[in-house]
Parts: sequence; C-alpha cells; structure tokens
Amino acid sequence: MTSQAAIIYLQHLLTLFPKKKIGLIWDKHSSHYSEEVMEFIDNNNKDPEKGKIISAIVDEGLTPIIQVPDVAVNKPFKQKLKEHYYKYRLETEIKVGRKVKVSREKVVEFILNSIDEINAESTKTYLIHDAFKYCGLNPWSLKNSLDAFAEHLDKLESNQILKAMITNQTAVQLD
Repeated sequence: MTSQAAIIYLQHLLTLFPKKKIGLIWDKHSSHYSEEVMEFIDNNNKDPEKGKIISAIVDEGLTPIIQVPDVAVNKPFKQKLKEHYYKYRLETEIKVGRKVKVSREKVVEFILNSIDEINAESTKTYLIHDAFKYCGLNPWSLKNSLDAFAEHLDKLESNQILKAMITNQTAVQLD
C-alpha cells in the first residue's frame, strides 16, 4: 500500500457512498496517515457536496485484537494455512536434520484451499458480522458488542505472552 493507493481507495469509497459519512479504522501503516492522505481527507471534508471521511488509526499491537479484517479473515486464514502445511508435513517423509521443502506450487495450493474454505464457511456463518461484534464495533448493538469484545479479550488472555504483558504492566504515577 502506498499513499497514492490509499487515496485511490478513498476516492472509490466516496463513489460508493456519495454524500455519506464514511468511517475508516486503519492500522498504523504509514500510507494510511501520510501527509498526502491526510490532506486529501481534509480537502474532501471541506466540501459539503462530498461525503465526509472520518479516519481512525489502530495503535501498534492492537491490530489483531480490534481490526475487523484481522479478526474476521487474517487470523482464520493463517490458521488454515498452518493446518494445510502441517497436514503436508505429516504426509511427507522427513529426514532428521533436514528442512522440509515445499514447492511454490504447493504453497499456492495451500493458499487457494484456505481461501476457498473461508469463503465456504462465510456463506454459512456471520463471519464478518460477528467480527464487528467481537471487536466491540457494532454500534447497533453496543451492549452485546461490548460483552462479545470482553469475551474476545478474555480468550486472548489465554495467550501466555499477552497475559504476562497485561499482568506485569503497571501504570506510571503522574504527579
């Protein structure tokens, strides 16, 4: 992603939602809050005939917790990719001390199969809808969304590294 690509994306959103207020929650990639992008947003928002863009940036380390695409797609995609790789490893004769070689074609097969599985699951479930709820970002059902977000955070605490970070961090007293 570049600043120019971000601007093209914003222009596309403005054509999809003319004269509407558009909220974006982006990760902290430099192209999302570059000078050019912020200037484009400011100039756009000055014109009452155009839609308004409201941009929020997710701080570092929070992307897999509160950014909907990461929760809804990236995490399941990575999990499915690992499953395909480990299944491949189980079916492959491995020699002690040697690295497991995976051909480019096989990696592409893992990727395409993972995408197909996610697409098939998403037609049967509310994968993206639920991700907004888990991230605490469903404004139409705030209480349910916040309860789901608390549950989502509790599940993340089972990750020992995150749990250690949370329990060992203390606030600095400011006088």
